[in-house]
Parts: sequence; structure tokens; C-alpha cells
Amino acid sequence: MPSSIIQRLASRHSVGAKFLTEPVPTAKDYEEAALWASAAPDHCRLHPVRFVIIENRAKLADFFESGALSMGADAEEAAKARSKATKAPAVVAAIAKISTDNARVPEYEQWMTVGAAVSNFLSALEIKGFGGKIVSGSSTKYPDAVRAFCRKDEVIACWIMLGTPKKDAPTPQPREPIEQLLTYFS
Repeated sequence: MPSSIIQRLASRHSVGAKFLTEPVPTAKDYEEAALWASAAPDHCRLHPVRFVIIENRAKLADFFESGALSMGADAEEAAKARSKATKAPAVVAAIAKISTDNARVPEYEQWMTVGAAVSNFLSALEIKGFGGKIVSGSSTKYPDAVRAFCRKDEVIACWIMLGTPKKDAPTPQPREPIEQLLTYFS
């Protein structure tokens, strides 16, 4: 792999919605990102993750608003939740299906696969010049969103907010010293 790609991936960082703009990934970009995601380590090939490209952002905003209201939000909080669905230029849902009765592959391993797949998905798009971040929290449990995007026994693992980083997007924070990230056992 060319060192420029490695350097780009090593400098990858989350870019919030307010620092993202058009253009957004194309269908081909998403397909390539999904292929990268499928290369994540996956014990017994359970394939515990899939991705949903959200094209109808107005409907997603409806889901966010109704979901916030269903969880006790007032009108102002519901409006704020609604706006979060359309802040980033593009949104993808990462959907997880975690098997709770697999003796060979514990749940934590399946969640590790989901996380690795999401990271690969983001990395593939990073190489193409896009940026983004993952968002979780209560919005992943909004009933209308879960009904719309999830099949039986699935959950929304996270939302992936995407776009092209603006020129004024923050630069990456300093990384941990390598000595804290990597040790050797002899």
C-alpha cells in the first residue's frame, strides 16, 4: 500500500457535521466502502453488520422528531433532534445483528466485528477524500427508525455522518505516544 494512503489513514479523525459539505459519496463509493467493511475480522463469518444509505432525509428527520417525543422530549428538544438528521450532507445507518446464543462467537466478538467493519467503511471513504464521524446514543433506539431500518433481531449500531471536510475543519488531535499504544512481550 502506498505510504501516502497509510499516512492519510493514520491521520484520519472524526469530522463533525458542521464541518462537512458536498460532495458526498456516490453509489460506487458506498459499494467499495461496504466491500472494505466486509473484510473486517469475522469469527465464523456471521456477518453481523450491514449498512443502509439514508436517501430520504426528510423521513429520517421525522423519525428523529417522533423518537425524541416518544422518549419524553419537549417540543424544543424534539426540534433539535429533528435537525440532527439533516446536519451532515449524508447519513448511513450501521445495522448490527448480534447472535446471543452462539457458543463459539461471544457477543463481544461480534461487536468487535461491527466496530471493525464501521472503521473499514470510514477508512475506505477517507481514502477517497470524504470525512465523517459516528454518532450513537438515544437516536439509535428511536422506534420509527428501528422499524424502518432493522430486520428481526437487528439494532442500529450507529449513524455515520458523512461529507467532504470543509477547509476550516479541525485538524486531528495529537495521538497517544506510541509507547502507550504498543508494547512488546519477550
